[in-house]
Amino acid sequence: MSETLQEISLIGHPAALLNWLEIDREKSAPLYDQISGQIRVAISLGRLSPGTVLPASRVLSRELGVSRITTLKAYEQLTAEGFLEARRGVGTRVTEDLSGTSIARLAGAYQTQMKTYDNKAKHLLKLFDTASTSLAFQPGIPAFDAFPHGVWSRVLSRQALQTDADMLDYAHTGGYVRLREQLAFYLRSSRGVECDPEQVIVVTSVRSAIATASAVLWKRGAVVAVEDPGYTVARECLTQSGCKVLPIPADAKGLQVGKLLENRQDCAGVYLTAAHHWPTGVTLAADRRVKLLDWAIQKEAWIIEDDYDSEFRFDSPPLGTLYALGSGRSIYVGTFSKTLAPSIRTAYLVVPHEMIPCFERDVFFRAVEPALHVQAALSEFMADGRFTRHIGRMRKLYARRRQTLADALRSRFGSRLDVVVPAGGLQLIAHLPVTISAQQAVLRAAEIGIFLRDISGCYIREQPNLNALHIGFAAVPEDQIGPKVDRLAHALGDNF
Repeated sequence: MSETLQEISLIGHPAALLNWLEIDREKSAPLYDQISGQIRVAISLGRLSPGTVLPASRVLSRELGVSRITTLKAYEQLTAEGFLEARRGVGTRVTEDLSGTSIARLAGAYQTQMKTYDNKAKHLLKLFDTASTSLAFQPGIPAFDAFPHGVWSRVLSRQALQTDADMLDYAHTGGYVRLREQLAFYLRSSRGVECDPEQVIVVTSVRSAIATASAVLWKRGAVVAVEDPGYTVARECLTQSGCKVLPIPADAKGLQVGKLLENRQDCAGVYLTAAHHWPTGVTLAADRRVKLLDWAIQKEAWIIEDDYDSEFRFDSPPLGTLYALGSGRSIYVGTFSKTLAPSIRTAYLVVPHEMIPCFERDVFFRAVEPALHVQAALSEFMADGRFTRHIGRMRKLYARRRQTLADALRSRFGSRLDVVVPAGGLQLIAHLPVTISAQQAVLRAAEIGIFLRDISGCYIREQPNLNALHIGFAAVPEDQIGPKVDRLAHALGDNF
């Protein structure tokens, strides 16, 4: 046993001193998840042996400086998963028999996962050494050069200096009241989402929105369908929340709802990007929307609709939402990360009236509430029309940058590059010739400080014939797009 996983003798069983556990309060992950995750990995890798007695929850909470509820929740989660068991007179200990098929498979999966993450981390570190500071051509990144710095800094400073009681205490569970009011008005007028302010739940990110919705809607082990290809971060959030992800193919009309209907698994819900499918940018077809909503009603399933950047549709007005169709089985998720900036750390959900207390309670205990002065600044920014005017300006700017990038790629590469321009979003897709792989292109671009993404990483099922790049245009000024495309062409070399 290593020095960090010390054991002492207790009632005939080894007892672990969990003084190696680390708590990071800056992470978005709940504290109980951090605790259970580290213990789970230690058991899976054999560092905590079967029968090892763990400290009492009261003792562990005191040592870690967290509430007893937090440690109890971590222990209860691991017990439910089969890693721990509680015995009268002994306490909580690692399950004696880990040879059961479910536990053994799970432990093996964790070992494989750890190795996979280690290999990916090495690859990413090599890549980001040269590319991490580059905004060209990262998908999903808005135009920081067009951010309203002056107005935002004044509004934010003014709200940060507020000393009213309701800005200094624990009020506004579920979000700052005025921001919820502004969001409800904005969603009704711009997205057709009919909702009352109290239905809007404000959180720090889409990640926390997905985690909260998963906790409220589904039991651990529930099967949740996702688009394939799709948003990898969302899939990981669902997995971390205890859901089993079911990949459903997506094509030029979005999620293949027919494949979902044919599936024989007891599916509890769906996560999808209906307005602008990530990564292709296509829209879920109207007939598929109706079938999906009918399925949700029939199965009493839930739909998480991630409407992350639908404001930016350039060839026609923004499309309606699944939520607006009124089945009552949808949870709407939106964010300010694309309309303003990711660093504002604010997103939101729209939930049914009867579920408001559950969502507010989960958000409170996860501690995923944005700073109150940031929420107040956003409400002020929205109240006088500056937010909608900003979106209008960005829509025109992004349309120009999208066209500039498409023209530059086609001019520089000709027929060797098949450029696909979706109707909306902040990125396009470029299919490569067989002479160079997307992974090679990503690495060569990183060497000159240009960020590209291999679109095959968005798939769960292997796509051996897919060779394409996901290229963002929003963050690059128009006069820099052409020169950067020239540099990219030079980096890709003669084989291209």
